[in-house]
Amino acid sequence: MTSEHTNLFQRATKNFGKVLTGKAVGAIISLIYLALAARGLGTNGFGIIILIHSYMLMCTRVVSFKSYDIIVKYGAEFLATNERREFQDLIKFTFLLDLFAAILGIFLGAFIVYLWGHNFGIPSEAISLAVIYCILIISNVTDTTTGILRICDRFDIVAFLAIVEPIIRLLGVTIAFYSDSPWQAYLMAWFAARISYFCISLIVAGYELSRKNLLQSFSWKMPRPTLRNPKIWSFSWSSNFYGSTNSIGIQFTTLAVGSLIGASGAALFKVAQELAEASAKAAVVFSSALYPELARLATSSQGNSQIRSVVRKTAKSSVFIGFIFTGLLVIAGELILQTFFGQQFSDAYGTMIILSIATSVLLITYPYEAALYSIGKPHIALVIKLSVTLTQLIVLIIMLQSVGIVGAGYAAVLSSLLSAVALIYMTNRRIN
Repeated sequence: MTSEHTNLFQRATKNFGKVLTGKAVGAIISLIYLALAARGLGTNGFGIIILIHSYMLMCTRVVSFKSYDIIVKYGAEFLATNERREFQDLIKFTFLLDLFAAILGIFLGAFIVYLWGHNFGIPSEAISLAVIYCILIISNVTDTTTGILRICDRFDIVAFLAIVEPIIRLLGVTIAFYSDSPWQAYLMAWFAARISYFCISLIVAGYELSRKNLLQSFSWKMPRPTLRNPKIWSFSWSSNFYGSTNSIGIQFTTLAVGSLIGASGAALFKVAQELAEASAKAAVVFSSALYPELARLATSSQGNSQIRSVVRKTAKSSVFIGFIFTGLLVIAGELILQTFFGQQFSDAYGTMIILSIATSVLLITYPYEAALYSIGKPHIALVIKLSVTLTQLIVLIIMLQSVGIVGAGYAAVLSSLLSAVALIYMTNRRIN
């Protein structure tokens, strides 16, 4: 391994450490408020919260263009050459893209849940609040703020933002729990936390741009980023389709469980998923830290060989950590479920273990996805994700009806295996 991509790996690891600190704290806090909500509401009330929130997240991701990837992909060159105006045009482009997409998402999301929310397992008495909850789709704009912080190498702020929403949610849930409040009060805590995160993200990203003098001579004149980057629209649409497909694979699973098994089933699945995917959250953080470095490597003369070496090393480390974590869940998972969430959630144990195995396999894919984005081939990741997700959804519906909630775990394992094989093969072909 050359000194250049050794330094790259070290920088990515350093940024990963910063963000992981925030994510780790946020994950611990999340488990606390989830446990409180589960104990305070039981499986049915907790399931209603999960279904409404999952629906909002799915809508948000469907309209998302993953602007943080667009900013990192095209903004690195502008900052390196001190082209402030071009960078400003890029930021305006992604911000307006996120804003208009969010507005469209709010109206479509509210309309769909109003008419067909019961098909997602949301009870009729919760539909009106589910409609109001769609306002949170505006948080789609934080894709741009995240991209700004990443490209400015402010992973310390990203780490701080990772704990904002969990802390506020914990405060609200704690109040609701000890005041013996109904599920509506818990939903309000979820809502307030998301809005707070949205506002704080805008403030800190704006401050960072100002601190680096990147707002000098800024105007809201309509940006024209395609003059310098004619492929930016194709990259943006590929990112959107990929994010939409990925979200459907994640959030739709929860909604499918709610639809076929009920709110209580959705609650059990959410708890199992939250514990099983803890290692994946760390891998996503590392992938986000690795991507800016790979994007810089992609412009060098020997970029592909260096990218290949870094990606393989990262994938091996990730999957090893994933299976170690799975082993820990096998040993202590049932005790964790009973101690923190209550006896009624012990039924989630089997699903949790299978989901953890699926997650361990999936960890291989994150660095390969980052590599495809860094070399400007997001459409390859999109085709793979779309094909795998369609297969997963078909298997999911069949398995849920035949074996119950554990069927979601089997569908996830199949999805992870197919994704890993396809991404490794296609990425190696492109960077050889």
